[in-house]
Amino acid sequence: MPHPLQHKYREVFLNSLGQQVLADILMLCHFGATLNPDNYVQVAEYNVGVVILSRLGILGPGTLSEVIGSIAHITPNESIEEEG
Repeated sequence: MPHPLQHKYREVFLNSLGQQVLADILMLCHFGATLNPDNYVQVAEYNVGVVILSRLGILGPGTLSEVIGSIAHITPNESIEEEG
């Protein structure tokens, strides 16, 4: 079930300007960086980014293959077929 504010999150972040702001927020939340598990503040900041992506419907149950595909620009099935 989507978050009750998912539509509003998408209105704010899923346009050109919103994507720039979202990218900046995710950088502040250490996305794409190695986390120090002993740095609780850094882990908490990362988790804020995860929550935002979850509320956008980007991360959540059933979205893993789509996330992997968009990150890698291929679907996981294409990768397996190419290796086999």
